[in-house]
Amino acid sequence: MGELLIACGMLRDELELAMARTGRAPETVWLDKGLHDSPGILRAAVQEEIDRREGTCRLILLGMAYCGGALDGVGSRTAAVAVPRFDDCVRLLLALEPENRHLGDSRSLYFTRQWMISDRYIVREMERYRRIYGEKKAAKIQRAMLSGYRWLRLVDTGGYDLASCEGAAQSDAASLGLAYSRQQGTVRALEKLLLHEFDGEFCLAAPGERITQRQFWNI
Repeated sequence: MGELLIACGMLRDELELAMARTGRAPETVWLDKGLHDSPGILRAAVQEEIDRREGTCRLILLGMAYCGGALDGVGSRTAAVAVPRFDDCVRLLLALEPENRHLGDSRSLYFTRQWMISDRYIVREMERYRRIYGEKKAAKIQRAMLSGYRWLRLVDTGGYDLASCEGAAQSDAASLGLAYSRQQGTVRALEKLLLHEFDGEFCLAAPGERITQRQFWNI
């Protein structure tokens, strides 16, 4: 009996880099990257994959973050479940050091290549609004949605070719009325996940236990 990695497609570039660096490449189930927008649906998808593997592995790694409570109640009867203790994937990728777990600027929109090529990328959202509502109403929606933001930041995790994305990111920032910058990122926590270095940055549920909000945040 081995281990299974259930991972969000938004982190695919970064997890594949972590696998290459650590030499650990467990059997992996990639979940649709759009599921992180719907915590309840994401929870059901994660639990379905866990249930499907009951009795076949001893450890299940979750390559994702808490994502609005999506992991609340998730667990296995026969395997331990380990997940990085971060509230969202952005902070997971920004945490250059353990003490940076809550790093993030509330005035910034953070993206990686996987976010930029997803259907839910904010630029594509705005394009849909223009088709549905017309230019004038879409412009009002954009102003309302982005009123608290000042920056679009492309996170350099090392998992993808930054240069191939930067031109588009700069153009997208201009179209949204935001300033552009790069942001240093990391796959440090994902490497620890693959290496089973389960310290205070991780939530670990034993076989038969369920992840709870209090357990996840170590309250």
